[in-house]
Amino acid sequence: MQLQEKNENQLDISENFDFGDGENMLQFKIVYWGPGESGKTTNFFRLREKFDLLKLSRGYSIETTGGRTLWEDSLFLLFKFTLKDVHFNIIAHVVTCTGQERFLSTREYVLDGADGIVFVGDSDPAKLEQNKRSYRELVSFATPKNIPHLIQLNKRDLEDAIPILKFKVALGLPLMESYPDGTLVVFPAQALQGKNTIEIFKQIVLQVIFNYFNQ
Repeated sequence: MQLQEKNENQLDISENFDFGDGENMLQFKIVYWGPGESGKTTNFFRLREKFDLLKLSRGYSIETTGGRTLWEDSLFLLFKFTLKDVHFNIIAHVVTCTGQERFLSTREYVLDGADGIVFVGDSDPAKLEQNKRSYRELVSFATPKNIPHLIQLNKRDLEDAIPILKFKVALGLPLMESYPDGTLVVFPAQALQGKNTIEIFKQIVLQVIFNYFNQ
């Protein structure tokens, strides 16, 4: 069975599940990656709030005494996907990678088994080099394994937020606004306010499903 195009209308974020239909149960792992304090955990909290009724677990967050992510945030969500009149129950395991470079060794563990990655960049111009380093790490991991990834540029409400075009040039991204399939090259976001956090999550889920059915 192949998926010809990514159609958001096929993704039903609802509470209508068939727990007895084990044959049509799929599980994917979505990882949020990026430099320290770019907003990965904030994205995680927005998802946990938005999909409160869809949680299979309460989720957890392991932090340092300073409130930064030490290991990972983790949450399981359940929703439905329809393909050619066949309904699939999708379990999405959502985790975040610590962005602290001193804990770099833990990232490989968190990324193990990832099916899709959201890179969370920081709009603070002072964080540009950290964005570049973190994105290079992501590409080196994801590209050989053909793991789909999307890019979110967070904190767009900063007064001196880096222009999106400059961010694209620095990271070596395509300069057009979107790819031929309509997917944005960079998703602007304000995770604290929940702006564009749910949209990019839906998009990465669709990318993962598309990749799964077209392997």
